[in-house]
Amino acid sequence: MRLHQINQLDYPASLETTWQNSLQAGDQVLLIEDGFLKSIQYAEKMQTLIKEKEITLYYLQSDAAAYGLSPTFGIALTDEEWVELTFAAEANISW
Repeated sequence: MRLHQINQLDYPASLETTWQNSLQAGDQVLLIEDGFLKSIQYAEKMQTLIKEKEITLYYLQSDAAAYGLSPTFGIALTDEEWVELTFAAEANISW
């Protein structure tokens, strides 16, 4: 399993396409910092990506609290769980 950490709401179109196309079944995506807003602003697109690519989506509880938002999908992680997930991954890719 590879862990993809997404920290921006919007990337240039070519980079957005690249990270999405790099996802493989079983990979995990963690939305952090401004990337957390993808779970709100691009909710439908992200849910489709989860289903089509067979990935698991996470976000940080601290980011959700900072923005005062609660996504309707994805798994919330504490900072400690984030560290554990990072160490459990075969590879970490920060976009």
